[in-house]
This record gives sequence, C-alpha cells and structure tokens, in this order.
Amino acid sequence: MGNKILAATMIAGLAITSDAASAATITVGTIAGTIATVDTTTGDIKTSFNPGVGGWFDIAINNAGTAIGIVRGSGVYSIDLGAQSATSLGSSGAFINSLAFGNGESLFGTGNNGFYSVNTTTGAASLVGSGVGAGFRSSGDIAYGGGTTFYGTSSGNCGGIGGDCLWSIDSTTGAGSIIGSIGVNDVYGLGIVDGLLFGLSASNAAYSIDTTTGAGTFLTSYSVAGVTGGAAVPPSAVTPIPVPASLPLLTVGLGGLVIVARRRRRVPWG
Repeated sequence: MGNKILAATMIAGLAITSDAASAATITVGTIAGTIATVDTTTGDIKTSFNPGVGGWFDIAINNAGTAIGIVRGSGVYSIDLGAQSATSLGSSGAFINSLAFGNGESLFGTGNNGFYSVNTTTGAASLVGSGVGAGFRSSGDIAYGGGTTFYGTSSGNCGGIGGDCLWSIDSTTGAGSIIGSIGVNDVYGLGIVDGLLFGLSASNAAYSIDTTTGAGTFLTSYSVAGVTGGAAVPPSAVTPIPVPASLPLLTVGLGGLVIVARRRRRVPWG
C-alpha cells in the first residue's frame, strides 16, 4: 500500500513541475565569444564557456539540442554545447546577424533588409523573397513564433519612436510588417518560451515583449563576459507542453486509492 501512496505523490509532483516550468532559461552568445545560459527571472548565469572562434552575431538551437552560430564576418559554426566546442561549416555568403530554427528544423536568418534560409551543412544563405519590408533593418535577432511566423527586431522604421521595433515576418515569403516600438535600443537577442517573447539587449538586460504592441518591459539584468550579440531557444519552447488529459484523472484516482487504503487500515481484520 505504501507504493500506491508514493505513486500518487510522484504523479502530483509531476503535475506541479509542469505548471511551474514557465521560468525562461535562454542561451546567449556575446561579441566576446562567450556562450552562456541566462535565467530571465533572476539574471543568474547557469553555464558559460568560450569556444574561441570569435564574437557571436547570433546563435540558434534546434529541438535536438544542436546549436549553430554565426560570427562577425559571416562565418557559420556548428556548436557542441556539451563539449563546449565549435566547428566551422563555411561562410553564409551574405551579411546575416540573426538566426533561428523554425518548425521542421529549417534554419533562417536576417541581415539588413533580407530574410534568408540557411543551409545547416554548409552555412550558405539563400534570400527568401525580395526583402522584409520598407524600413526594416535587422537589429540582431529573430524568434520562431509558430507556423510560418517569425518575430524580428529592427533598428529602423519605428514611427519616430526611440529604440528598436518589433516586426512579424512570414518565412514562406520573407515579407514582414511592423508591430510597434520596443522602446529599448539594441535588442540583439529574442526567444519565445511558453508563448512569451523575451528580448535581450546589448546592455545585458532581459525584457518581456508584447507581440501585439511591441512594447518591452524590463525584467532583470545579468552579468556575462561581453555584450549580448544573440540569443536562442529551441522551436519546441514556443508553446507549453500540455499535460495529458488523463494525468489529472489518474492523480485523482490514485488519491482515492490512498483514502480507501487509510480507511481499510482502521477496520480490524475479521
């Protein structure tokens, strides 16, 4: 009977863990060459290393945990986060200062006014469409928003309001439209976790960003070697992982077994 009580406790614990898993941990790359993981709630640095290949314009991580980064000068690298090393893939052949994986593990990037698909074997970039839109100038990152939608930061066309502005971009056409001003300069890192868009600035500060208005809200500062040049989360982080419908029922059912067991203990054996 003790095993049933333990099982019920473990199932309840899994449900709580799922609900509490909204704290965002985002991987950042800096122009000093550092790669680190940042807790956007506390500002704590969980891991940090420098593979020694140069300063990162941006990095991207797929659902398998494979990371790809681009350094100043268009060099594209595969990054082994476990071994803390990087291997050259080649040159992008175009100016790109942002990267993000989309659904299906396709890699995309932006640079100046262009939206690109990036070959994960060679690093070569191919322009999608004919430009994101008038006034768009890639500030430093894009984030996968689900479906064919990406969000990107632009250092231009913010309606006269200071700071970078947020754009929505369609990955099938490469065309985008402005959402609004973030109100923060140099937002070089973006990542969506559990439906929330986070921005990380060159001043090593984390913000939440409203995807309907573009407005940014300060969350915390963090300390890392170098200025933040990019940020990454895997595509699977975009939406919460749903708790199976049967899990709450199983928890209730096991809870009932525990109650029955306790009552039976009070009844003397006949």
